[in-house]
Amino acid sequence: MPRESRGTVTLADVARAAGVSLATASFVLSGRGGSRSAGSAETKKKVRAAAAELGYVPNRHAQAMRTGRGGGVVLALGTLDDPWGVQLTAQVRDDALAHDLSTLVLADERWYEYLLGASADAALVTSVDFVADGPDRVRRLASSTHTGIIAFSAQMEPEGFDVVSSTPVRAIGRAYHRLRARHDRVQLLAPDLGRRVGGTLAHPRTRAFLEAAREHGDPGEQRVHIVPEGSHETYLAGLEWLRGPDLPEAVICFTGYQAVALQLAAERAGVRVPEELEIVSIGDVPAKSEFFGPISYYGVDDVFVRLARIIVDRAVDREDRPGSLHTFDWEFFPGTTTRDTDGAS
Repeated sequence: MPRESRGTVTLADVARAAGVSLATASFVLSGRGGSRSAGSAETKKKVRAAAAELGYVPNRHAQAMRTGRGGGVVLALGTLDDPWGVQLTAQVRDDALAHDLSTLVLADERWYEYLLGASADAALVTSVDFVADGPDRVRRLASSTHTGIIAFSAQMEPEGFDVVSSTPVRAIGRAYHRLRARHDRVQLLAPDLGRRVGGTLAHPRTRAFLEAAREHGDPGEQRVHIVPEGSHETYLAGLEWLRGPDLPEAVICFTGYQAVALQLAAERAGVRVPEELEIVSIGDVPAKSEFFGPISYYGVDDVFVRLARIIVDRAVDREDRPGSLHTFDWEFFPGTTTRDTDGAS
């Protein structure tokens, strides 16, 4: 239990109790614990123990005004349903904690409004290309806040902030070709994106699917099966689909969480995968999210480790620097939901 104090506990009180300088205590408790100036692991332990005993609570707003640092990383993911985002969050959390940085997840698209008033050390924005004025908003944030921005975008170039370029467009075309070689009808399972500009059919992933269908002379829009967003909602809609008269044979799933939900629905409906139904996910499917063997997917090798490194490096190194472009290439990772076991195309 923190001992009672006669007034507000200050950083100087903590430094005195720990037997360190004020600067060292500041480094340890301000989110810069990864810096050499924070001292040894034993020194950090003493400072944190003293802060806990005294009941010291740092004023993050004042700290940010003074140092330009907020002690945290923001991940603007837009949803909590996708296992991709959950796995990324876990990796960033582990890497960030080593530098005394906390991790905050935004589960809606109000990242611009939040980051304008936030004091974060770094922020990953994943929906830049899918919201109105996304690129312009990123530029305004980068020029008007202290936050180190990492834009997940296939359209932008670095302009004082980092850009991760990772587009699945070609991967969707390859997935269509792979499945079309064995099936006359390949379908896309997609979430209802009515809240976004243009809806589901205007999304780049859907457009890539429609283009692949046209190349094969197939009626693309008729092959887009739209279901409500969310893992549970996708599972229920998938169960109804698989139990209906129009049973699909080959499905490309918009995201990893949809592939997991469809695989679960197939098991419940008694549809054999991959003998009666082949499933390919667009996007990595973390092993912890899978129930019945690994799902075949197109994704980026070691994507969570690589992304976390970029984000945390940006948070730790806050010196003025030009932005960097990080290009992630997509490849096929075969699992148990497709009939082929090779990694070709």
